[in-house]
Amino acid sequence: MDHLYWLSYCNKDHVHVVIQPGMSLTHARLKAALAHLDDGTFAGGHQLDTETIKWVPPRMISRRLAADEAMKFLANRGDA
Repeated sequence: MDHLYWLSYCNKDHVHVVIQPGMSLTHARLKAALAHLDDGTFAGGHQLDTETIKWVPPRMISRRLAADEAMKFLANRGDA
């Protein structure tokens, strides 16, 4: 079963987040790289808990999210 991972990337111009399914953090990072979603330097990642996963809309999975879009998601979740 795949879990969802919050992956953060940064470069000189911007920061972005990818919410990526995977069996582990390494697997999620590999899938993001193969999909060319890993623009920039990997800054960190963690597995999302089951409560947070319920709030993730399918349209946010496996695509680049601008930092402000990711923060808006967190704010709407009540976590930011």
